[in-house]
Amino acid sequence: MQEKTQQCAERLLSLAPRLMQTLRVEMRASRPPELTVPQFRTLVFYDNHPGGTLSEAADHLGLGMPSASKVVESLVVRRLLQREANAQDRRRVDIALTPGGEAVLARSRSEASAVFTRRLRHLSELELEVIYAVLGTLQAVIGADGPTAHGPATGDSDAKAQQPGGQKSGLAPTRSPQR
Repeated sequence: MQEKTQQCAERLLSLAPRLMQTLRVEMRASRPPELTVPQFRTLVFYDNHPGGTLSEAADHLGLGMPSASKVVESLVVRRLLQREANAQDRRRVDIALTPGGEAVLARSRSEASAVFTRRLRHLSELELEVIYAVLGTLQAVIGADGPTAHGPATGDSDAKAQQPGGQKSGLAPTRSPQR
């Protein structure tokens, strides 16, 4: 079990940079230069954490405070994010998406989703179900931010996914992937 756990961790570490590189390359090639990947990730962070602080965003994004501040400032100037003084703590500045930021994020999410949809299109329904279940489990294990108003990230967390034929798979339950 420990060896398989180590193999999974190594595969995940190998795959994560490839996923991000694919996303960066495809987003640059297939969209207007509306957002950089760090700006996209910043909008996603504030969509999932409305009222979050700059330091929380910097920590989440893996950026230093000066870099995170520049990214946030560029989005504030473009009116995609807004800053607001915290009502309980004057020293705290809360940051949230503007309606314009929500619209840009929705378009960018759609474009990013299309990148991976094209890459997954050739897979069978069973392969898609397995991938979807594994991603749901991985999301639960890692504690990744799931979609908020965009729908649930996974299905019931206390049940096991049913494979075709009624067998239990041991994977986290999920909704069927949309195609």
